[in-house]
Amino acid sequence: MIRIEITETGRNSLKGESSTFNREVKTVATVEEVKAYLIDRYGKMPKGKNKIYIDTQDGETIETGFTYSFWNQDVSHNSPKWYQTDWISFDIVNFEPFDIKQLY
Repeated sequence: MIRIEITETGRNSLKGESSTFNREVKTVATVEEVKAYLIDRYGKMPKGKNKIYIDTQDGETIETGFTYSFWNQDVSHNSPKWYQTDWISFDIVNFEPFDIKQLY
């Protein structure tokens, strides 16, 4: 399974401080489902020019996601526009049963 994690951040201007306002996690089975989800969410496949990397315990650096930025507005409430940057990362999840007795 592939987990998609999107952390949405926003700021009022390009020079302003950004803050996180939402986090979404979605799990899908295939790469095709990842692409379909991103196209459905953004209307197109994000370019992903700004990469997100992680360092592994083996000393490798792996590209694990990207950021996608755009001007956004809540038109239903006629809100002011804000500059949104979504931090989109991916990882493989192997679900294993959890024995709830460990909590007690």
